Amino acid sequence: MGIKDEIKKDTEELKQDEELLVKVFKLEKFIKKYKKPLIGGVVVLAIIFVGYKSYDYIQTQKLIKANNALDKLLKNPNDKQALEIVKKDKKLYELYLLNQGKYNEIKSKDLAAIKAYELAMKKGTKEALENYLLNPEYKILKNPVRFALMRIYLQENNRKKAESLFNEIDPNSKFKQLGVYLLHYGIVK
Repeated sequence: MGIKDEIKKDTEELKQDEELLVKVFKLEKFIKKYKKPLIGGVVVLAIIFVGYKSYDYIQTQKLIKANNALDKLLKNPNDKQALEIVKKDKKLYELYLLNQGKYNEIKSKDLAAIKAYELAMKKGTKEALENYLLNPEYKILKNPVRFALMRIYLQENNRKKAESLFNEIDPNSKFKQLGVYLLHYGIVK
C-alpha cells in the first residue's frame, strides 16, 4: 500500500507541474502576442503618474508662495508685490480682506457669515443676534450666537426662550455644556 500511495502522490505532483507549465506557456504566448500594447499601457500609466505628481508639486509650491505672501502682507500692508500674489488666490485674498476689515469686498458665503457674526456679536443686541440666526445663508457659528441670546433672555427673565435656544445648540458643541451651566446656575451679569 505504501508504494501505490507514493505513485499516486508523484502522479498528482506531475499533474500540478504540468498544469503550471501550461499556464506559464499560455502567459508567455499572451505576453508575446500583446507585447506592444502592454508596454504602451505601462508607459501611459507612468506618464499619468509623473504628470499627477508634477501637478501636485506645482500646486503645493503655488500654495506655499501664496501663504508666504499673505504673511508678508499681514506684516506690511503696503507690500504691492505680496498683494498681487495673494490676489491670485481668491480664498486667501478674502481672508486678507476679512483681516483688514474690508467686509464689503468679500464674496465668500462663509467669510460673509464670519463677518456678520463678528458684527452681531460686537453689537450684542438681541435683534442683531436673532437676525444672524434667522439668516438662512449663515450656516456657521450659530451655537455661540444661541448661547449669547440665552444670556440675554435669562437677563430678561425669559427662561422658556433661553431653554428653547439651548435645545437648538448642537449636542457635540462646547456651548451645549456652557448652556447647561448657564441654565442650571443662572449665571448672568
